[in-house]
This record gives sequence, C-alpha cells and structure tokens, in this order.
Amino acid sequence: MSLSHGHSAFLVLLVLLSGTAVRASAAAPAPATATAVVQPVPSPGASTGGEAPLTLEEVLDSVREQHPGMAVARQGVATAEAELLSAEGGFDLSLKAKGAYVPFSYYPREQLDAVLEQPLALGGTRLFAGYRLGQGKFPVYYGNYETLSAGEVRAGVEVPLWRNSAIDKRRADLAKARLRLDIAGFALAGEQLELQREAAYNYWEWVAAGQQLTIATAQYSLAVTRHDQLARRAAQGDIPQIEHTENERVLLEREADLVAARRKLEQTALKLSIYLRDRDGNPLVVSASRLPDGLPMPDAAFAAELDDWVDRALRQRPELRDLALQRDMVQIDAALARNQMAPVVDLGVAVARDLGRGPDSLRPTELQATLTVDLPFQARVGRGQVQAAAAKRAAVEAKTRLTRDKVMTEVRDNLSALHAAYERVGLAKGAADVARRLAQAELARFEYGSTSLLFVNLREQAAADAELKQIKALVDYHRAVVDLLAATAGLQPQSAQPENR
Repeated sequence: MSLSHGHSAFLVLLVLLSGTAVRASAAAPAPATATAVVQPVPSPGASTGGEAPLTLEEVLDSVREQHPGMAVARQGVATAEAELLSAEGGFDLSLKAKGAYVPFSYYPREQLDAVLEQPLALGGTRLFAGYRLGQGKFPVYYGNYETLSAGEVRAGVEVPLWRNSAIDKRRADLAKARLRLDIAGFALAGEQLELQREAAYNYWEWVAAGQQLTIATAQYSLAVTRHDQLARRAAQGDIPQIEHTENERVLLEREADLVAARRKLEQTALKLSIYLRDRDGNPLVVSASRLPDGLPMPDAAFAAELDDWVDRALRQRPELRDLALQRDMVQIDAALARNQMAPVVDLGVAVARDLGRGPDSLRPTELQATLTVDLPFQARVGRGQVQAAAAKRAAVEAKTRLTRDKVMTEVRDNLSALHAAYERVGLAKGAADVARRLAQAELARFEYGSTSLLFVNLREQAAADAELKQIKALVDYHRAVVDLLAATAGLQPQSAQPENR
C-alpha cells in the first residue's frame, strides 16, 4: 500500500489524539448467527447513550493534572523557584550596626555606627547610607570617631571599574538560578512527555483488549447457537454425531478463549488506571462500558516530510533545550572565572555631614573619593576556574552532539515504523476480508454437505486470527503515532503535525 499525502493527514492526527473511534471493517457490526461467519462487533459494553467513550485526550489530561509523577516533577520546579528567590536575596537591602559603651576608662565614650547597603545589578554598583554618633573623650588616634551632638549622616556609592564590573558572584548566581528554573521546567516537560507516552500505550492496549473480547464473545456465541442446531440435526440423522461432538470441542476452546480475553481486558484496565485518575488522584479502573467502538482506521499517512519532523524534534525536545541551558550556565562560570583573574579597581564617592553642637572643626560637609586597587599577580584561583569551565563546556558540547544524533535517529526510526505500520494495517485488513469470505464459503459448503464442521471451524478460526492480526497492526500503528509525536515533543491532546516550511 502506498502512502498518500494531503490535507486529510492533519484531520487523521486530530482523530487519533482525541481518541475518536472511527468505525471501519475491523469494527463492523452484526453479531454472528448459526449461518454466518463471525464478524467484528462493537466492543463489550460500548457506549450507546450512557457513559461517553473514554478518549485519549481524557487520559492525557489526567496524566498532566493528577499523576503523582507530575507532582514529583513539579516539586523540582518549586525547588528551583526557591533557589531563585535565594539568589535574588543577594541584592537585598541590608542594615549593619555596631555600638560601643566605655563608662570606665581614661577616655569614657559612647559610639554608634549604622549603615544601610544596597547592592545593584547595574555594573556591580553598591549604594550606602549611614549614621554615626561618637560622644565622650577620644584619644588623638581615635579622633575621627568623634561627631557633633546629633551625629553624622553620610551617603555614597562604590563602583567597580574592572573586576566585578561586567559580572560578579551575585549576578552570576542569579543568572544561573534563572537557568536552573528553566531547566526544571524542561525536566517537568520531559517527565510529562514520557508519562503521556506510557499512558497512550496503555490506552490503545485497553481499546485493543476490548476488540479482542468482542471477537472472542462473537466466536463463542456462534458456537453456542450452532451447538443447539447441530444437536437437533444429529438427532434427526441429517448429520453424523461426530459433527456435534466436534462442535462441543470448539465450544470449550472458545469458552477458554473468552475467559482469557476477559482477563486481558481487566488487566489492561488496571494498567491504564495508573494513568487515569479521579479528582482526588486515586487510580480509576475504567468500566468496559466506556470502551470506544473500535480502533480508528487510518486512511492516510502524515504529510510532513522527514526534515520537518527532525527540525521540530531538534527545536522542541526537552533534553536538547536542557543541554542548551547547561551550556549557558557553563559560559556564566567561565565569565566569572575570567572576572576573578582581573585586578580590583574600585572607585568610591561619599558625602558626610555632622549635625548638632560641638567643635566648629566638625561642621563642614565632607566629600571623600577613594580608589581601591588589588592586583592578583598569580591569579591561580581564576586560572583554575577558567580551565574547569572549559572542560565542562567541552563535555556539554559532546553530550549535545550525541543527544542530537540520538534524537535524529529516533525520529527517522519512528517515522519509518509509522509508514511500515500504515502499510501493515492495509495488508492485515485485506487478509481479514479474505479470511472472512473463505469462512463464509466453507460454511455454505457445510450446509450443502460438501465438507465437515472441522473445516468450517478451521476457516472460522483463521478468520478470527486474521481479525486479531488486524487489531495488532492497528495497535502498532497507533503506538507508532505516539512514538513519533513523543520523539518530536508533540504528544499533547491538541498537538498537530509540524507545518511544512
């Protein structure tokens, strides 16, 4: 079967993700009778006006809102937000105060010094304002501690001219905290993507189990109906007794198959409950009454070309975006390390004025300019940090290349699997149609006495096996759709294929 391309592909994708059941030959109506080979029928308990069928969108929404794994990942985001708040605290306004009282001394005195400091992100600038009070007797060498009776007020600014001008530890910590918050967000997205992939797998397995139970139920019902008819015909001498005994054997086998199919449906519903939860977050074992009519039958493949899917994956995959942020963090570390190697050249300007009574020598307003220089001659701390940052950057770049290669290979493989699954669905449908016609023809021959019930049962079993293979092919197709969307970070209820550019 060749793959068709067109606008219908977009509609197909929406149908697949919304879980809308598309009735096709794999889910045809008509329960079996004694004179017709078994046909696929609606799933057991399929909604007919009561509960609405469970959709894939509902399952994915439940994962996003209620799954404990998402709660764990959200705590990672909350932790990163707390770390960001802590980093912002590096720019908090601070008050420092110190007092001294010396009552018993040759120089009894009282001293108080308080200063407000406000670091700024702009160029590493630091603003400060303070108040100082010095009363009593001071020795000559402490003469600068003395103030007028109301004390001294002062204000000023310090500006780094070299080291800490472009970056400093406060700004580096804040920038990295913001990046860690983004990384936590991508970790949350990655966890959601993986959980939704698993949920979609289990959803389609549950729908397929419902279809398998449908086939097993119809096969068993046909054998039960035929058993009574054959008993009457054998009693009348129309057919040999062995034909009735043959049907007894088939009846027991089909009943065993029915039990196994029922167990399979229960098992898949339990597995699905890990992802489908009620409002309180408790696992919800979905009723068989919410089974959709069947597995959607694809009628076209996705129209987007391989390059479009690869491009989308490289832009959207959380792990690649995570690595890009890690590379930014390493660059911040490198910039900070280079900053540590630079000389300290700080310019300070301050204004001070004394208030109150006292010596006239303390009354004039004082303007003070300072220049601080600190030369790191060896700078081994900075050089070591630069080398460490370079090694980290090389490691991140290598990991990024490897991850990109893996992502591109995964997308190509998933798209190949999707195309192959699409073709398999068509082939399996054709095989099931042929097997049903053969079973019908063999039954007609039996009615005319041209064959035995053994061959009828073999034909019917072959038809049922072909229908099961068609279901398996459909499940593989839908899983391939899930894999491709997950590989391109597009597994969301409203996701669509990438646009052709």
